[in-house]
Amino acid sequence: MDLLSELAGEKARAETAAAESGLSPPAFGVYWAMKDDVALRAAGVSARSLAQEAEALHTRFPNAAANADERRRLRAALYQPVLQVERDGRGRIVDAILAILLGSDADADT
Repeated sequence: MDLLSELAGEKARAETAAAESGLSPPAFGVYWAMKDDVALRAAGVSARSLAQEAEALHTRFPNAAANADERRRLRAALYQPVLQVERDGRGRIVDAILAILLGSDADADT
């Protein structure tokens, strides 16, 4: 029961933060997932800026979920805003962003 209460509180905080952020749902999803990322913080990369950049890139590649070439181009472009992050962290972060923007199984065929 304590876990359910904690999850309900987390959901309420997320909904409030989403409403106040001014970000689109996908961008907010990226922000919320990355806001406490240690590698991003260590590199001085803002989760909010990263979320806005990810949304802009996703807009540039609107068919990335269905088109393997666009998905590869989106993946490559997502590395640019996280170049300051240590090497192992970059791949993990880009994978997480792609999963949020395109769905968790979007990278299954690349």
